[in-house]
Amino acid sequence: MSTVSKKPDRKLGDEWLDWDGRSESTDTSKKVFLGMAALSILMLAAASALAYWLILPRLNSLGRFWTDAVAIMLITVTAALIAWIVTLTIVVALNRPAPKGILMPSLMNRMLSLVSSTGRMLGISTDRITNSFLKVHNLLLRAKPPVVEPKRLLVLAPRCLTRENNKTLRQLRDQYGFQMAVVGGGTEARQHIRQTRPQMIIAMACERDLLSGFKEVNPSIPVIGFPNERPEGPCKNTCVDMRQIEQTVVKCLHTTPESSYGKDNPG
Repeated sequence: MSTVSKKPDRKLGDEWLDWDGRSESTDTSKKVFLGMAALSILMLAAASALAYWLILPRLNSLGRFWTDAVAIMLITVTAALIAWIVTLTIVVALNRPAPKGILMPSLMNRMLSLVSSTGRMLGISTDRITNSFLKVHNLLLRAKPPVVEPKRLLVLAPRCLTRENNKTLRQLRDQYGFQMAVVGGGTEARQHIRQTRPQMIIAMACERDLLSGFKEVNPSIPVIGFPNERPEGPCKNTCVDMRQIEQTVVKCLHTTPESSYGKDNPG
């Protein structure tokens, strides 16, 4: 007799309607995104080379100019992407601020989509890919984040945070003066962003919510996203390391930590 997984009684977000009731960790190393990005670029290069070979007779019929032009374009794009992933890997390994151009929002969004597709083909969940990507992106952006005024920094938290995390977060808001919103999903988050018009966002949520929000917001507003931990499954009593939140706030505001744990480990 088969056992049916029973979901705990809770209100699930739209992103978790397919949840099977199990609690699984998506915590993943930065190496996963970097490795999958390198593999995706190599696969893209191979596909481009195959496409070029297939259309080569047609290009030859158009003349030598088109044959050379398309070849040069493909080689240039491939070389640029290889240089990008090599530079990104070195910067992450050395924990240095990202050179200009590495964190181009449009490039990061396209690469995240490409890596997610490659991951699905290899059986790696989008949640794990997103978790790894956010660790890479956060590391680079936190190394030298934009310095903003407290009123232009928006911290977004999910409703499912534990009471303890909520209490700590409100204490940090009172100490540092940043804007804070507790939201139930992407629609509410977008409303608060339009109302507050922040220059920087620190967001806490599950990987699925962070992924959709990152792709939409990051092109215009820098976002540092922290995936929550879900010991009881999604949308109930989730938690985030408040030490990391305070350290990020301190760097964005270019101030000094005020809480005891922030002073012990200013990061």
